[in-house]
Amino acid sequence: MAELPKYLRPWPAWSVIWRHRMALEQRALPVVCVGLIVLLLGVPYLLINLTMDSIGWSAFDPAISLDEKIPFISWMIIPYSTLYLYYPLGAILAPRNDTGRREMMVLYQTILLVSWIIFLFFIFLPTEIHIREQIPSSTRTGEGTWGWAYGVMLHNADKPWNAWPSLHIIQSLLIVLTVDFWWCKKLQREPGFKNIRHLARTVMWAGWLLLSASVLTTKQHFVWDLATGIVVALITWKLVLKPALAWAESEAGKSHTEAWGDS
Repeated sequence: MAELPKYLRPWPAWSVIWRHRMALEQRALPVVCVGLIVLLLGVPYLLINLTMDSIGWSAFDPAISLDEKIPFISWMIIPYSTLYLYYPLGAILAPRNDTGRREMMVLYQTILLVSWIIFLFFIFLPTEIHIREQIPSSTRTGEGTWGWAYGVMLHNADKPWNAWPSLHIIQSLLIVLTVDFWWCKKLQREPGFKNIRHLARTVMWAGWLLLSASVLTTKQHFVWDLATGIVVALITWKLVLKPALAWAESEAGKSHTEAWGDS
């Protein structure tokens, strides 16, 4: 196996959680992972979003005719919001052993790294999401059944920038692919898991497809954003995350975390 770059191996900051993993795992890991996303991704995302909104410059317009034809569907904000359920999913569904914990670490590190790179696109190649104008004005101003969700909450918190590639797509797809990877391994060990896995995979992928559709039907993203998000996620999976998961199973991965010791 090729040596994994140091920046992809579990970072030293994980060592505190690692040393107390047996006592804190059920409660701490999902909280820590969501905390990482909020602190290390949410804060810079918001700052970039507000800054680009104040500048108001678009590098290009990615809109195509399909963007105009896709209807606005107000209730699709519900699957759109499910992204925030994906964040703790990697910690909750990771195998309950040291290999699974290392795999969980490299999953979240990969999400952080690729998201930070995408932030550079948001800064240097910004695009304004002008298709929000297709949303009825009453909804945008906070009126009606869904007005509060769009006009008061979503649009105030998330200005029409930070468009491509879609982080909604990249982050959720990397998590789904990793969970699917874990379930495939579990099936090899437990053949009786087959029927449960089939149902779970169907539900998981159906949920992800619904989330993917929601980025378009809520007018939060262009088709271009969706397409480039999928491409970035698949490249990241193939070249970065999948090799990192394999490393986490190896003796090198085991030695890496053994050096942190136990409580």
